[in-house]
Amino acid sequence: MQKISVLVVPETKEFTEDVSHHDVVWINKSLGKPNLEGRNTKYLVPYWLKDPVGANRIYHILEIKEHKECYGIYLGNSFLLPERWESIAQKRRFEYWDLADFKFVEICPGLLTTNL
Repeated sequence: MQKISVLVVPETKEFTEDVSHHDVVWINKSLGKPNLEGRNTKYLVPYWLKDPVGANRIYHILEIKEHKECYGIYLGNSFLLPERWESIAQKRRFEYWDLADFKFVEICPGLLTTNL
C-alpha cells in the first residue's frame, strides 16, 4: 500500500495571494506544479508564517486546475490537527510530508481519523 502524502504550502509573497481563500489554495506557476498523483498526495496543509506561526488544519484535495498565472487546488473536508504543527523545512516553497506526520490515518478518501 502506497503511503499518502500531504502538500504543505507556506504563505509567502511567491504565492499569488494568501494561501487560503475559502476552498482554494493558489500556487504561482513559477513555483512549479505540485506532483499530486506521482506522490499520492491527497491532503493539503496551509502553513502560516505570520502569528500564530504554523498549521492547525488539514484539507482533503478535490482537484487541481491550471489557470493563466497559477494552479488552483480545490479543497474539500477539513480536519483540525491534534496540535499546532510547526515542522516545515523550507518557508519559500511547498513540500511533501507523510500523512502519519500529522497524526492522522485515512479511513476512506476524504475522511481521516487521529492516530494518537
